[in-house]
Amino acid sequence: MDQPQLAVFKYKHGGRASISGKRKVFLVASLILALALSVLAFPAGLLAGIVPLVAFFGGAKTLCVGPRYLICGDEIVYYANVTQVKLSEAAGSLSLQTASGKTLLIERGKFPTNARKANKIAANQAAKFNKVSAKIVDKVRRASPALAAAGA
Repeated sequence: MDQPQLAVFKYKHGGRASISGKRKVFLVASLILALALSVLAFPAGLLAGIVPLVAFFGGAKTLCVGPRYLICGDEIVYYANVTQVKLSEAAGSLSLQTASGKTLLIERGKFPTNARKANKIAANQAAKFNKVSAKIVDKVRRASPALAAAGA
């Protein structure tokens, strides 16, 4: 059975950065190399110990939108468990409340951009937020017929 691909967007959430499988392999290999070098040549081992630290702390913070769930940092929200959706275009926020009472807030200002001018930054963040929020709201409505009927 094929594993569905997740749509991944850079998002500055408050949780820890996600570490991919390749990054984990690189982290373990560089840690072993740094330990071996520290036994053979102490100063070189200390310098080589910086590489695993950079690999560990250099992970990107992302928002992953899947077919049945969304992952933001340490939180996983299943669309079928969402009881309330609040989309505020003016405030630039999307709030998802689950059946367990947890609330996930996605904000427009937390989407990074490479633009330098304030108007371009605002336009890029708004475009990215609109794209992501439209995907999430559509998937929540498909997974939860009660919200679709209520006009979430």
